[in-house]
This record gives sequence, structure tokens and C-alpha cells, in this order.
Amino acid sequence: MALAVPAWAQGAKTPSAPADPSCKGVAVEWPADLKAWGITAVPVTAATASAAAPTLTPGVPARVTLAPKAGVTLAAAPPASQSKPVAESTYAGILSFTVPAAGPYRIALDAGAWIDVVAEGKALDSTSHKHGPNCSGIHKVVDFGLAAGTYQLQLSNSLVPAVTVLVVPPQG
Repeated sequence: MALAVPAWAQGAKTPSAPADPSCKGVAVEWPADLKAWGITAVPVTAATASAAAPTLTPGVPARVTLAPKAGVTLAAAPPASQSKPVAESTYAGILSFTVPAAGPYRIALDAGAWIDVVAEGKALDSTSHKHGPNCSGIHKVVDFGLAAGTYQLQLSNSLVPAVTVLVVPPQG
């Protein structure tokens, strides 16, 4: 049985670290669900309001340009129980994606940022979170159990103005 882990537990503390010198020349062994991380990311500019959110395609990485947080109206406020520390100058943005069938979806990022998946104006709880494989460039992976439908992906509290994101569909 999976335990629900609030999205605030994601621990976005720092932007992606400089390349680890110990990773030079190391071939990354990708788990099957993250193999798409290695393909060229499509450029996307995140919206500053939910009505204009561009659509991501699950399974295709995107290099997302974010906006200064002050100019972004988030799709949903985090649940009141979530207390997120916010740095003074951060970046944020809103995207959307469609889930054709229910299942476990993952959101992978190359930098520290808060990830919220929003449905019907409410941020959903994540089911787990972890770091990406060593030397992969993936900073974090957050899992969500999603029903079929369209969702908004809200990225916030990023210390960097652009992040690579991959919505990972269920494997199997």
C-alpha cells in the first residue's frame, strides 16, 4: 500500500547542482520509465496564468522557461497544511497535460522546484518523491496517482529561470 506524501515534502532546496566531477564519462543506466529523458527536450514557455497554459506531451521532455514568481498567478494554492519555504527571487509557471488512462504518473525535473499537479482548482497530494538516478541530470522525481483527464502542472519556488521537465506515463 502506497502512502500519500504531500507535495510540500519534496524538499526543493537548491537549483540543480553543478555537474558532479565523478560523473564525467559515466554512462547512466536509465530505468525503463525515464529513458525518454535522454531525447532532445522541446522548448516551452510556461504560462503566468492557468487559462493560457501550454500543453506538455507525456513521455516527451520539455525545456520550460519560467517567469518571475511575482508575475505568476498560480493555478491553485497549496493545501493549508503545506508550509512551503519560499526564496525571495524565484520563478514559476503553469503548464497542462492530458492523462488518457488512469495510473501512476511521474514528474521529473532537472532542478529544485515545487511541483503541484492541479485538478479542479486543487493541488493533489503526491504519492512519493525521490532523486533521479546518479549522474542522470534528474534532480527529483515526484509521483502522482491520476485518473484520466486534463491536469495543470504548476512549477514554483525555482531558483533557476528554466527547467527540464518530463511527465512520465505509466509503464507496462
